[in-house]
Amino acid sequence: MTKTNDDIHVNKKYKDTVFRKLFGENKGNALSLYNAVNHTSYTDPDDLEYTTLEDVIYMKYKNDVSFLVDKTLSLYEHQSSYNPNMPLRGFLYYVGLYRKLIHRSERLYSKHLLKIPRPHYIVFYNGSEKDMEEERRTLRLSDAFETDTGAGEYEWTATMININSGKNQSIMDSCHVLYEYAVFVAKIKRYRDSMELKEAIDLAVRECIEENILRDFLEQHRREVCDMCLTEFDEKKYEDVLREEGREEGLAEGRKKEVFMSVQEGDYGIVRGAQKLNLSVEEFEKEMSAAGYQIPIEV
Repeated sequence: MTKTNDDIHVNKKYKDTVFRKLFGENKGNALSLYNAVNHTSYTDPDDLEYTTLEDVIYMKYKNDVSFLVDKTLSLYEHQSSYNPNMPLRGFLYYVGLYRKLIHRSERLYSKHLLKIPRPHYIVFYNGSEKDMEEERRTLRLSDAFETDTGAGEYEWTATMININSGKNQSIMDSCHVLYEYAVFVAKIKRYRDSMELKEAIDLAVRECIEENILRDFLEQHRREVCDMCLTEFDEKKYEDVLREEGREEGLAEGRKKEVFMSVQEGDYGIVRGAQKLNLSVEEFEKEMSAAGYQIPIEV
């Protein structure tokens, strides 16, 4: 019996994503992606060992894939919305990864240096191009530090790779599964603007099968993929995230106005005001002036 769109439903316990199923359950796909990102040419899937963590508490969806290849410990994630906190997320994730690896060894407290695999954290992004127009962007953990620790004293990065249409074509050409995945996701995002989410997913699946985009994967896992996409692209949750971000931005704006007013009234100086908002003096004066407040002349 052929399943209709009405048969698609949200599985409340489902947390996996299509990205993780494609690259976290198929070593050949994961190795192809690794080769594309690193310009390598490994051919034996057994060279790759999965290290993906389960039940990471800060992840709503399992869109992460971690593996070890040639002494490099890679963490790959997919994101359809821009998140400046990716370096911190990656850092916390790697704490768990290294804890697992070091647990295998009893040399942690020895006098000899314990060698560990090199970390490489990649975020594949296909969200709004207004948030990221360039092909790559490096996010740094030091941008989140409340105080400046000095250049090079400590750093942790997340490299974002834009997989929107027309971006990073060499990677897409080298890993066709990633390219087809990006096409599939783009179809869902485009169609949901004019129809119900379930209909958009069903149409994207049917079109991709007809166009030989992830055909075998979608034919084999069609129901499961639909369940995952309904959870991942749920519009209410998406709106809730936007609403929460708007609330936080509103609080931040209110804080700025409070500080600008205090500086204008002479409660404290420009330097102190800039420190309170984690801005340089030049940035502070520019924003204060743009907001319509008078910058006091300090003698």
